[in-house]
Amino acid sequence: MILLFISTLCFAQLSTFKKNNKWGFSKDGVELRPPTYDTILPFDSTKKICMACVKTQKPANKFIKMNNIFMVCKYVNDKNESLVLKLKNDTVNYFALHKKAFEYYTQYKDYVVVSARDKKYLVDKQFKQITFAGYDEIIPSSIKNHFIVENKTPGASYFNGVIDTNEKQVVPMEYTHIKSNPFDTLFICCTAQVKLNGSDDVFDTAGKKVLTFNRHIDNASKNFVIHRIFEPHEYYIIYDLHTKKEKIINAEDITYLGNDNVNIKIKGKYFKTSLFKLDELKILNE
Repeated sequence: MILLFISTLCFAQLSTFKKNNKWGFSKDGVELRPPTYDTILPFDSTKKICMACVKTQKPANKFIKMNNIFMVCKYVNDKNESLVLKLKNDTVNYFALHKKAFEYYTQYKDYVVVSARDKKYLVDKQFKQITFAGYDEIIPSSIKNHFIVENKTPGASYFNGVIDTNEKQVVPMEYTHIKSNPFDTLFICCTAQVKLNGSDDVFDTAGKKVLTFNRHIDNASKNFVIHRIFEPHEYYIIYDLHTKKEKIINAEDITYLGNDNVNIKIKGKYFKTSLFKLDELKILNE
């Protein structure tokens, strides 16, 4: 009986309630926050984070005597704590409700992307702040503890790089597109539309540039590089990093599955194979 009571306490969830057309928070029937919010967005899938919002207003502009009504919100966690974001020489604890706000705190299991003053920041779901510099975009990569960040330049171009949990630069902000290979812990970085005849590069998590090619790298492992060629027609080249041999594949798509396995789409059909066994795939020899 005692064990059951302790278990119930440990797993009791913060819940919402409505009174007089306003929303508040309670736990085990005890009111923790009075009903002062106009709306509360649903908790994320981990039941750790939600947004509690109130209506406010500000002048539309200095010429029209009319106020725009909008929502500002607090991030609230399962411990009834509110997020306080640290910016340079300031803090923010209310955040504008924008169309991607719900997506930003629900799409990642461990992290929340927070928008504040036209920049994005990253916190974990215990409200530990990960990034303190503002970015135009920040995306947790498939490689643990690494994040793809993006900033817009004065020339309206966007450049991407990679940082770690200490906000240390792993990949410089020089690329138009970055994908990650979590199986080999590699970042594949593309310079298309940024540098004329620029190279595509591959970095490891230590920030070392381990590969560079003057043709587009679609993906890479520690054993192979998958090049995608666009002119004069689309095709792929598989480059063996050990034998230095290349194999041309006329395919519609090659999807890297990890551990040097791929799905090759040819004439609308998919063929799963190992990059080590391409010579054994009959359709490539027809």
